[in-house]
Amino acid sequence: MRNVVFNSPDSNYLDKYIIAASQHMIKYVRSEMDNYRLYNVVKHLLSFLENLTNWYVRLNRTRMKGESTVEDQNIALTILFDVLLSATQLMAPITPFISEYLY
Repeated sequence: MRNVVFNSPDSNYLDKYIIAASQHMIKYVRSEMDNYRLYNVVKHLLSFLENLTNWYVRLNRTRMKGESTVEDQNIALTILFDVLLSATQLMAPITPFISEYLY
């Protein structure tokens, strides 16, 4: 993750949620891949991507458009970029061609 400060009391809870979910996904996928349980990885990745698109992006649409402040827009887009990059890198062993295209 990039250096985004979340110590202020007005920091967005959805940002905290998606970063925590992303870190949990990374830990889970690495653990499952190390134990050769690839069948669990796809289900977890799909669930994470569904939550990302259906909740995080949908509820932060106004922030990402820049309707609040430019700084808030930059934070939301940076977090979305980092989370999508992590998800793409985790998908690479399973779906190499799609991951390369997205990257």
